Amino acid sequence: MKYLFAAIAGIITLSFISCSSDDGYLTSPNGLKYKIVVDAKLPKAQPGQYISYHVAWRTMKDSLLFTSENSNQPLLSLVARPIYNGDPWEIFTMVGQGDSATCKVPAKDIFKSYLPKNLKANDPIKLDIKVLAVYTAQQYDSAQTASVNAQVNREEQMIQNYMRENNLQGTKTPSGLYVVIEVPGTGKQAANGNTVKVNYTGRLLNGEVFDSSLQPGREPYEVTIGKSSVIQGWHEGLTYFKKGGKGKLLIPSKLGWGDQGFPPKIGPNEPVEFDIELVDIE
Repeated sequence: MKYLFAAIAGIITLSFISCSSDDGYLTSPNGLKYKIVVDAKLPKAQPGQYISYHVAWRTMKDSLLFTSENSNQPLLSLVARPIYNGDPWEIFTMVGQGDSATCKVPAKDIFKSYLPKNLKANDPIKLDIKVLAVYTAQQYDSAQTASVNAQVNREEQMIQNYMRENNLQGTKTPSGLYVVIEVPGTGKQAANGNTVKVNYTGRLLNGEVFDSSLQPGREPYEVTIGKSSVIQGWHEGLTYFKKGGKGKLLIPSKLGWGDQGFPPKIGPNEPVEFDIELVDIE
């Protein structure tokens, strides 16, 4: 999720030389209309570095369309030179740690083909950014590794707590998937390349159901293991069951929907649990 917003928010960069514009905005030589709100007098970000920040999208009447501050994590973007006239990425080269800035960008450059009905393609939208930190590429790699490790450990603890609270006994695989066998099933073991039919109910670890094949009118879901477009936790987890087998898969986000989640029901970095029944193996 953070990279998606980072890419959309990256409608911003400018040059150190600029000229005056209306409403207190300046215009960069590359055509971006911008305003530096807070200058912390620290070194500015350079192309090839990374910037950690929060962004808000507002109409020119200050109606809030989106803010990253509602999420748990700031956005992170690679600082790059602009590639078209008015490219918003330009603003990142004009700011450093502790700085705040705003720029005006046509709505079509933010929303692309998903333009809200109350906006026209060329309506200006304000992008307000608050810079939290600037990283070199090496610092970014180290921070990412630390962040990933912390997230893996956090989800591992969430899954273990869930299993303890629900009296579940399962096996952890090398990938981090937890498999709980309740009924092993009989006959052939499901394997990579098999087409199987699965009844399932998916839950968040707070117990909230987000999908189920057992809903009225639904049928068992057909999956070709290793080929179908389902999450990796399913491709791996289904191979632990035989025909008629029942159990649970507790799936960390790296084997599920990752840091983008599956809005609106599954958030970023959200581990999930599936009750499954392997109805048939073809």
